Amino acid sequence: MVSIGQTYRDTYFDGKRDECTKRTIKITAIDGDKVHAITLTDVRGGKSNRRTKVSIKTLQSGYELVEAS
Repeated sequence: MVSIGQTYRDTYFDGKRDECTKRTIKITAIDGDKVHAITLTDVRGGKSNRRTKVSIKTLQSGYELVEAS
């Protein structure tokens, strides 16, 4: 179950040749079928502080839980 404060890692490029992603997001709010989050690291692993929205469906299929709240 998705909850505020959880940190997720983007798994989109996992297993694809020569590509990886290090994007991590932290859930800040849940709004219906979407979550609001702060991007902690971008795809190259660099620090970020960008706000984003992700659907819960995308979160469940394309991200893995890194740290529970």
